[in-house]
Amino acid sequence: MRGVRCQRCSHMFTLARDLVVTALEEIETKGEEYYTLECPRCRHAIKVPRRQLERMRPRES
Repeated sequence: MRGVRCQRCSHMFTLARDLVVTALEEIETKGEEYYTLECPRCRHAIKVPRRQLERMRPRES
């Protein structure tokens, strides 16, 4: 699992696997290139690119 870093407070956190899957589904339905989420520490909006989420996608077994 890869981490996401807040640009404002530099807090590093990871996204849960189910959140990554739902974020990718939401991006595909809306046709967007970024998924926006809030930093758990400072609540600053963070844009996570689609490519980064694709790399975080859990492997199918």
